[in-house]
Amino acid sequence: MEHCHCETLEELKLTIKQYGPGVLYRGQTHHYLSSDGSPSMPTSFQRHGCIPDLMIIWTYYAKKALQHLVRGWNDTGDSATNQAILQHYGFRSFFLDASGDPRVAAWLACNKFDSKYVVNLVEDCFEDPVWLRTLNAWFVPSEDIGHLYLISQKLLRQYELQAVHLSEIATDHGAPRYVRQDAYMVGPLVREGLDGDCIICHISAPAEVLRKFAEGYSAGWLFPDPSEDPVYRELLSMPWVKMRHLSNEGLEAFKRSLELPEYACHLQKHMPSSSAMYRPFWTRDLPPPPDCQTIITSQIVQILCGGALYHGASDPCFTLPEINKLLEKYNEISIELDGLVYHGMGTKYGKGVGIVKMPVNIVCVFEYGIDHPGLRIMGIGRFFGMHYRIDDNGYWKRVIHEEDCKCGSDHIDNISLLGRIDYSLRNRLLEDIGSDLYVQKGIDPTSDTLATWGEPY
Repeated sequence: MEHCHCETLEELKLTIKQYGPGVLYRGQTHHYLSSDGSPSMPTSFQRHGCIPDLMIIWTYYAKKALQHLVRGWNDTGDSATNQAILQHYGFRSFFLDASGDPRVAAWLACNKFDSKYVVNLVEDCFEDPVWLRTLNAWFVPSEDIGHLYLISQKLLRQYELQAVHLSEIATDHGAPRYVRQDAYMVGPLVREGLDGDCIICHISAPAEVLRKFAEGYSAGWLFPDPSEDPVYRELLSMPWVKMRHLSNEGLEAFKRSLELPEYACHLQKHMPSSSAMYRPFWTRDLPPPPDCQTIITSQIVQILCGGALYHGASDPCFTLPEINKLLEKYNEISIELDGLVYHGMGTKYGKGVGIVKMPVNIVCVFEYGIDHPGLRIMGIGRFFGMHYRIDDNGYWKRVIHEEDCKCGSDHIDNISLLGRIDYSLRNRLLEDIGSDLYVQKGIDPTSDTLATWGEPY
């Protein structure tokens, strides 16, 4: 690896030019060394550690954002594109950021990132006051020496590492930040950071020289607002969740489901109805709805689980012996999440998945829906589902039914969830605590006392 120090803009341009095509660029405000003296480039996971439950939830919503916004995108299990959203919007991944544009790297090499939590007083759509916590972020111009690293794509291939250009997941409309930044994902780097042999040159230069080279770029351009960046807008639309460790005395405090750095204030004094503020609750604890005239009796068992189990990744499973055993005893199985599932449907969210028995060994697998504007729970119901016949060997086979959901999706994620639930029942990760109730270990089966039906609009 060569090292070049450039004192002038002309020197910097000539140095970059001599390495030609086939090079990726990474900019840093500090130069970190490994024990062998080569540049230290660990991934964000290696620097900050992995939080498995949170990563599973982030990954789920990242995939959903790509599914909603990128035409023709399919979940192929490609870790680079799956983790691109995590990396570029504020979480962690097993990949390293790089750019095909040296000016982007130069801008990042002369601007220091900083952030802090801020508490904001707002009102929900019913004018009920709450505290909302956000992670505010900004860049401060550096006055020190900045650093550019030139990474050889040829050497990456020799080390069997990917360099995935994120134009692969460009959206039909708008400008995601990874497109503005001409971003690449380098990796995966699971055990250690990027090998120094893949870096062909380390360029250092005064911050002022790097700023001149990156002229025209700014934080507002490289990190566009949600009005321009549809992926950012999608992630900021997730429900707010109550900060449970705080007392119910006084105003309640909420944080984003996915706390990501925000480079401008995106809150309103009077928040829209689509900003759900979720108090932890289980539907079994809700009283009958105010307009309920009848009592529905059904043999039902409820399974309460957390986000990692609910949103986890697994192949569809059509042999479900533990669930089949429950269906011998109960007419309905309710699998409920400790949270709301964002679908981009205004005030309507998912809350769980249900199975209900029908004649001739047919079951319907569907999603429970919640109408949840602001702080209030306004309604609960069922979305249309898909139907399966359970044969004599306990195998579930898809059957066409007149009440099938017509949205065009096969809802295969629901079947994958059933496989994880079946595994958890078999391995006693779900505890039978009586009263027709199973609870995942570590999940609180109680509801927030303030979570109840809201008054009509």
